[in-house]
Amino acid sequence: MLYTELIFAMVVLMLFLTIVAAVVPTQREALQEAIRQERAQLIAENMFWQEVDDEYLKNITTNKFSITYDVKIDGRKYKVTINALKFQRPEK
Repeated sequence: MLYTELIFAMVVLMLFLTIVAAVVPTQREALQEAIRQERAQLIAENMFWQEVDDEYLKNITTNKFSITYDVKIDGRKYKVTINALKFQRPEK
């Protein structure tokens, strides 16, 4: 009886270790993907601020506009769309 319980406990432990061993690389890959997406977002925001100036804003007829950038991070291509609102700064 003791041997049966011991074998059952070992099987459960091996199953648990197998599940953990399979989940850790998946979580690591998901984390790396999230980091790449965040980097793509930051790069696109920098491109946005370099492109949008007063002259660009004068040519826009609506208050809302969006710009889509293709950003390449670690050999992967991401499409980043930035939605923005045009506003007038109050005069002092």
